[in-house]
Amino acid sequence: MLIDTHIHVGQFNNLYFAPSVVCNLMEHLRVSHYAVSSTSICEENYRKVLDELRELIDIDGEKVLPVMWITPLGLKGNIAWYLESEIKWRMLKIHPFLNCEEWQKQPALFIEVCDIARELNLPVLIHTGNEKCCQCIVFENIIANNPDIIFILAHGRPLQQAIKMANNYDNVFVDSAFMPVDQMYVFIKKASATKLLWGTDMCIPKYFYPEQDMRQYYLNKLNAFRIICTQEQFDRVTYFNAKNLLSL
Repeated sequence: MLIDTHIHVGQFNNLYFAPSVVCNLMEHLRVSHYAVSSTSICEENYRKVLDELRELIDIDGEKVLPVMWITPLGLKGNIAWYLESEIKWRMLKIHPFLNCEEWQKQPALFIEVCDIARELNLPVLIHTGNEKCCQCIVFENIIANNPDIIFILAHGRPLQQAIKMANNYDNVFVDSAFMPVDQMYVFIKKASATKLLWGTDMCIPKYFYPEQDMRQYYLNKLNAFRIICTQEQFDRVTYFNAKNLLSL
């Protein structure tokens, strides 16, 4: 059994990852459930985002765990597209590197996201990176002030900050999207396998590695991770943590 908590469908720069492509990839890899958001939201095209997610659900049913990707503009009136869609949302997502100035200058936006998460009883996935505006530590206050909300620090960047946050806060988890396997090992060793979620950012790696077959890319990372950890750790990271967190 395998749960991937960080998958994408939709437009990404010059590439388009159609719902059928994503579903076929997940089927080939025998992923039992996948949390998926649409990169088409970068165009603020809510109709397109919802159509893509609905098509995924039509094909894969309950395997699909729809992620509501919230932008600053979305909070200023377009959130109704999501809330009135009748889609069973399983997670919220924010990407503070995109629209960086708006997220930085309007801290009330984070409060609004937390209010939605609390109302819908959903975890919040936050993109983290090495850039100053989206390092893990940037979100410490919002995490500390909302202990009733689960936060997932996507990518776990910078690593040492992610480890510190996971150790200090019960409501913090990290996903392994674009996280090298050796860093996954360090995280498990210095934090815990119970705090790490398997995520791959599929199909975004195709943009960075256009010559690689995504199925083999995925399996290479999965098998490399299997080698460096115990069977119990592997099962926790790739299945049980997400199963418990998302009440599957």
